[in-house]
Amino acid sequence: MAFVQQLLSEPSIPPLERQKALDRAFADPGLPTATPTSSFWLRSPHPELATSQSTELPREVEVVIIGSGVTGASIARTLLTSRKLPRRTTSRPTVAILEARDICSGATGRNGGHILETGEEFADLEATHGLDAAKQITKFRLAHLAEMLGVAEHYGLTEQSQARKVKFMSAYFHEGGWMDAKRCIERLKECLPDETREWELLDKVDVLSELCLPQARGIVTGPAGAIWPYRFITGVLGRLKDEFPQDLVIETNTPVTGIQENCGDETSSLRYLVHTTRGPISARHVIHCTNAHASHLIPGLRGRIYPIRGQMSAQHPGDKFPFHGTEHSWIFNYERGFDYLTQLTESDTGKMMMFGGGFAQGEQGGLADLGIAADSELSLYADIHLSGALSAVFGRENWGNVPQPSVESMWTGNMCFSADGFPWVGRLPGSLTRRRGGLGGSEWISAAFSGEGMVMAWFCGKAVGKMLLLDENDLTESESTDLDWLPAQMLITDQRIEKAVLPRH
Repeated sequence: MAFVQQLLSEPSIPPLERQKALDRAFADPGLPTATPTSSFWLRSPHPELATSQSTELPREVEVVIIGSGVTGASIARTLLTSRKLPRRTTSRPTVAILEARDICSGATGRNGGHILETGEEFADLEATHGLDAAKQITKFRLAHLAEMLGVAEHYGLTEQSQARKVKFMSAYFHEGGWMDAKRCIERLKECLPDETREWELLDKVDVLSELCLPQARGIVTGPAGAIWPYRFITGVLGRLKDEFPQDLVIETNTPVTGIQENCGDETSSLRYLVHTTRGPISARHVIHCTNAHASHLIPGLRGRIYPIRGQMSAQHPGDKFPFHGTEHSWIFNYERGFDYLTQLTESDTGKMMMFGGGFAQGEQGGLADLGIAADSELSLYADIHLSGALSAVFGRENWGNVPQPSVESMWTGNMCFSADGFPWVGRLPGSLTRRRGGLGGSEWISAAFSGEGMVMAWFCGKAVGKMLLLDENDLTESESTDLDWLPAQMLITDQRIEKAVLPRH
């Protein structure tokens, strides 16, 4: 998050270009484009769910979830598995997941596949929010690794989704950045000794060369995860569909075009009328899980959350580079900007390097990507950077040659950032939705993970699911009602609505 604020305040940026970026951040992000770039993760669509549609769109459901990525899957799982035993008084489904395009084709199907918390923001969090908050936020993020690997194991998806624990290597190529990182990690280890036993600081020349990072000034290492995100989420949704065939419907290629209060029948418990390109659906609750596109339907969030375009690639490794897919993942921190990398354990095109970033090398230092929700075009400068960085980072003598074209695939995806750097989680007030309040049913949101969705989205979604069940007095007695594990900075409050917004000019 800090790099966005730094970018907006960069004195070399012409005021007109800065204002254009702010105008985009306050604009309607619209619906997902119908012509996205082609993500490597989506090359083998889920055979049952990819284009799943009911013959006829259901006219009534209890809960509409808009979005089929990590967040939507987490909420659906919570609503279906953590509720009291069904008291079916109607035939309508409990949950309908609506997706504008094919299943999981948004940010989750386009990200880096990292489950990664480096801890390198701990000092900034402590300085801004205090030690207790910094510790809670960091623990919250760290908890995602065990949780997501555990969910993959629970549903028998570990091998299929390549879900695995690895050791991340966050390499610094600039002396000043390395010194700052060392101070932060030393403070992190002091404050959270149990959680950071596996963290190490490496800066000996022979060790750096042995790790094929001869130009690095130092490396932070610690536990992380790597996963094929599309296979993981579609696998979870497929298992839920099998387990709850009457209570879960998944409607792909069904964009939501509007939401209004369902005023036709004041006795109905179905408060909302959700308009889609295939017709309307009446629902008691609506949950927004569309991240970069959320403010299309929630106009009061524009400028409080906003899209940023990111870029990813799938690349063949050099013939001298040793296989690391079951051992390591990487972050490359430069004087300006960073990249991220995992290596697949296997795929139909080999042990692919999944390499993303290049934001700071983009047009206007990345400013041209701020406020862009579409994933239909590549950034030329990010393409140039990503296409040539790996052999330089690892050293050409360690990388060798690539016998075929090195880049198998290059694509973009949209992230959603927030003005204060935290996700927005909870019930949406009428001041944001511009829809009136009332009894019975609510709109909810879990969004704006500022590029760190794999260590925030799953538990943010679980929190929203539990909030809704508690609101309906429908949480099973075996589930704790405690939500104190969710950092308070992520909750929606009147004070946050007032303060957490970008400057308009």
